[in-house]
Amino acid sequence: MHVSETMVETTRLVSQRHVNPLSTLYGGYMLQWVADTGTIAAMNFAEGDVALGFLDKMHFLSPVRLGDLVVFRGWVVGVRRTSMSVLVEAYVKRGDALSLATVGRMIFVRIDQSGRPYPVGRVVECDPGWEGLCRYFNEWRTSADAVFAQEEPTAGAGWHSTSRFLAMPEDSLDGMLMYGGRLLFRLDEATFVEAFSYYPTVYVTASVNSIVFRRPIYVGDIVEVKTGVTHVGSTSIEVGFVVEAYGFRGRRRVADGYFTFVNMEGGRPSEIKAPPIGDESSRLRKEENVKEARRLRSLKPLPGKAPWFLQLFA
Repeated sequence: MHVSETMVETTRLVSQRHVNPLSTLYGGYMLQWVADTGTIAAMNFAEGDVALGFLDKMHFLSPVRLGDLVVFRGWVVGVRRTSMSVLVEAYVKRGDALSLATVGRMIFVRIDQSGRPYPVGRVVECDPGWEGLCRYFNEWRTSADAVFAQEEPTAGAGWHSTSRFLAMPEDSLDGMLMYGGRLLFRLDEATFVEAFSYYPTVYVTASVNSIVFRRPIYVGDIVEVKTGVTHVGSTSIEVGFVVEAYGFRGRRRVADGYFTFVNMEGGRPSEIKAPPIGDESSRLRKEENVKEARRLRSLKPLPGKAPWFLQLFA
């Protein structure tokens, strides 16, 4: 099967319950919907159950407003023995015009009925002209291994426990494991609380960076999210998080990563009047995010339903 043949498409309508006080789409819903499409693409390809293992560098590029239609397309771009690399693009549809809202790069693991990794059992071939995209995802998948090897960030003494909740059956797809899209929704909420507590203003989610889902959360686990501010720039604030789960299986670290929020007081990026903080790593993350978001905003619609992401490798 070629990459193009793995495509799935879903559409969502943004209603009143999905928007923030600015009447734009709440970031947690976008994250969950991107995970939904990625999950469908991976399950459809593997013809079995999957679990989200990694989400990397997802930027919120165009505002999505109340009443908008959002179109999601997902492709399986690479396969290893038990995992699949998935690209998801989301577009705002107004009339017959599309604008790119976000791009998600994810890794899904095929699992058996007990939740353990299971061979995918299929391969995917690159379409003619898509070789650059496939090569990029192969290199990206290898670089993800280095991220998995390090448990970062580290919860510092000044971090807060902003959320504890019980993983319920409605948080799962199968009644056993917590669904990654649902956890992303919760994480967006918890990290927003941290940002607002540090400097109260009107924030929107700008990007997420290297979210690793390290171990499963089981229905019945108590989930604890610890958060801390890791970078403060002129208009943005980065919040790191660590997720731990505990219950009958003991306490364990299950996820970690970063969210970036932008101060939108007055309806546009506005100054955060707080002392700048951050180390070299956080500065580099910000510079890479800004550079990549600028490149993604330059992408234009392609004929048919090819990924716009292809244009970066022409």
